[in-house]
Amino acid sequence: MMSSEIPPEEDESRLETLRLVLRLARMADAPAIARHANDRQIAEMTSRIPHPYSLGHAESFLASVDGELIFAITTRDEGEFLGLCSLQATERENTAELGYWIGRSFWGKGYATEAAQAMIDYAFRALELTTVEVRCRVINGASRRVIQKCGFGYRGTGLSTSLVAGRVASETYAMDRRTWESLKAWGGRGWC
Repeated sequence: MMSSEIPPEEDESRLETLRLVLRLARMADAPAIARHANDRQIAEMTSRIPHPYSLGHAESFLASVDGELIFAITTRDEGEFLGLCSLQATERENTAELGYWIGRSFWGKGYATEAAQAMIDYAFRALELTTVEVRCRVINGASRRVIQKCGFGYRGTGLSTSLVAGRVASETYAMDRRTWESLKAWGGRGWC
């Protein structure tokens, strides 16, 4: 499982990139979450978002994630809410699953890749995980590109469950600490 100990020099509630600030999601984000997540196309590509998605859904979600690593993705300059990203502990020790979604009006701008890279850095640097996994539906080419840009390796295809789409074909990818260290050392794939 993920370590609950965060080194004191790490601010677990705020991660910064060139264009983004990732901060722990809070109840004040509920209206923006509801507005952006109430999109059938987003719901169909995720496992836990129902459709339609109301303010009540967002408030219930935020009330239930106390202590979980659910980050709001916001713009660095104006703090505009773009979406959410998360690290969820898996059954395997020192392994977490990365999740993310971005509101439709922000697609195609590289925000998901930038947020994913920040979360991966956080997972390995601050949480000292050994592996980060990620899944996407086989029909979600945009998410697959994010995953590939980040340097994840393909692990296989299987079935996963979506609240909206039911049982769907999905691809699983993983990155271990050595791969992350190599990507950071090489300075490739947009890594800082």
